[in-house]
Amino acid sequence: MSQSVLLVTILIVFIILVASILKWASDKTDPPLKYVKNFSLLSAPERAFLATLEPLLGDKYRLFAKPRLADIIEIKPHPGHTLSSTTQAKIDATTVSFVLCNAKDFAIAGIINLENQSTQSTPNVMQDAFIDNAATEAGLPIIRIPSKLQYDPDNIAEILAENIELPKQTDARSSKNKYGDCPSCGEPLLLLKAKQGENIGKYFLGCSNYPECKYLSLLNDTENIHDITPPQKQDEPTTPEAEQQA
Repeated sequence: MSQSVLLVTILIVFIILVASILKWASDKTDPPLKYVKNFSLLSAPERAFLATLEPLLGDKYRLFAKPRLADIIEIKPHPGHTLSSTTQAKIDATTVSFVLCNAKDFAIAGIINLENQSTQSTPNVMQDAFIDNAATEAGLPIIRIPSKLQYDPDNIAEILAENIELPKQTDARSSKNKYGDCPSCGEPLLLLKAKQGENIGKYFLGCSNYPECKYLSLLNDTENIHDITPPQKQDEPTTPEAEQQA
């Protein structure tokens, strides 16, 4: 075979090889993508929980949804060890439902995770254990709450109070605000019973902001204390003399 024929043969083989590589590469190219906006950042149970939770936090905390664990906790390998790419990828991909931060300096105060008890698969259980271990070692409270479509504010307030310090008005607003707001300052009213004096045994509506606000309203003897109509806002509320708040 002459040298020219050999060169032509090599050139043809090279062209065929390049064409094959280009075709293989084109077959691996992603098809055109279509982008569609999700309906909501949060699921229905998460939205229901958020609506229950926010009034309990007052101005003390700020709440952030679905942060990465890596944004909350800095994970470092022990001395003499290195963090593998697999572990780092796991950390980067792990998220929690909500994180609580102090409103003043955004210092992280706690983690809240909503759990679907009916779908606790092995991977989910392992991830929960991973988050629990990281939070415990970092000294960060983690609050786990069953995922629902409706939440009891009293129950949520009790669970939170076991783990973090809630604003003082939270308990009054979550469990005792059924008597309405104080017409003088707007804080929740409490049902009080006089323990001494001429009105002993009688019931009053008193402001939960006592002693800053001294609003008191004596209830009529015929008024059902379980079916009280909240007082209306007025310029100068009636404040009858009564014993110190019980």
